[in-house]
Amino acid sequence: MNGLNLLQQYIKEQELTGVILISPINLHYFAGFTGTIGFAIITQDKAFMITDFRYTEQATKQCEGYTVIQYETTVMDTLVDIFNEHHIHEGLFGIEGKQMPVDTYETLCDTLDERFNFTSINFAKLRAVKREDELDLLRKAAKIGDDAFAALLPQLKVEMTENEARIILESEMLKRGSEEPSFATIVASGNRSSMPHGVASDKVIEAGDFVTFDFGAVYKGYHSDMTRTIVMGPASELQKKLYGIVLEAQKRGVAAVRAGITGKELDAVCRDYIKEHGYTKEFNHGTGHGVGLEIHEEPVANTKSDTVFTENMIITVEPGIYITGTIGLRIEDSVIVKSDGYEVLTHSPKELIEIGI
Repeated sequence: MNGLNLLQQYIKEQELTGVILISPINLHYFAGFTGTIGFAIITQDKAFMITDFRYTEQATKQCEGYTVIQYETTVMDTLVDIFNEHHIHEGLFGIEGKQMPVDTYETLCDTLDERFNFTSINFAKLRAVKREDELDLLRKAAKIGDDAFAALLPQLKVEMTENEARIILESEMLKRGSEEPSFATIVASGNRSSMPHGVASDKVIEAGDFVTFDFGAVYKGYHSDMTRTIVMGPASELQKKLYGIVLEAQKRGVAAVRAGITGKELDAVCRDYIKEHGYTKEFNHGTGHGVGLEIHEEPVANTKSDTVFTENMIITVEPGIYITGTIGLRIEDSVIVKSDGYEVLTHSPKELIEIGI
């Protein structure tokens, strides 16, 4: 299953002649193609996938609804042949303004004459609402992350480095079917926990440290995303206080997820609670983002987002508190938006875990 029908409906609604796709993410979503060399042309009623001999057989199997064409000279020559054969001599085409290299765009303009015009489209918005098959893959990716985290916890030890903990976690995900980490795994301990994106380092994890793990698995191209913060040994009063604030803010945020809420309304649920407890500048990033074929997708939840959430969008809910150079934590779940509420994808325990207690 792919997003071809959705894309052709969009082309009709926007009164476009067609769209041209080259980015691997959009080729995967709208054509089902997972090769590395592809150039797709989609009109209101036709779809073509241009690739080289290495991927012709693969594309034929993957690209349902597409005519697969193996180029012999150049992609642009093949493009011209397609346009001539199907009498496409002018029109407005949507392109991936954020992904198409300038050189490719210039070559496209040089190949086609002035009767062709181009407009940039944010295709990520078309991918925001997930199909049922996508939701199943996202559930699987999230389960891999949950199971790997459960396997990590008994292996955590004081005096191991953040990188050693990262290697264990990533290995446990790979054992369970992850293709690769969703992103550079964050393991931030002690005073490094105040860094929201403190990727794993050679710092030694010490007794009493908060340790924040922000990580994800990739399953059949789809990403999971979850953050949990644990403490190595008994938690201090400050750690208990901060954790309690963030946990309650996060729970309130998850409970607020539903179709009809806007990104900034969801953000305010978490942010206002943290602010009520005296921490304003210490929560200095957005509350959440979409997840799918990319780790950061539409929609977003931040102070400026007017996006209205609709059913089967995915949003992360990830408030945190970060006291620069001293201490920090974050708790994150990935959540499916439902018409009457939500479905949480990530199920690892959120109550404070004290390792060794």
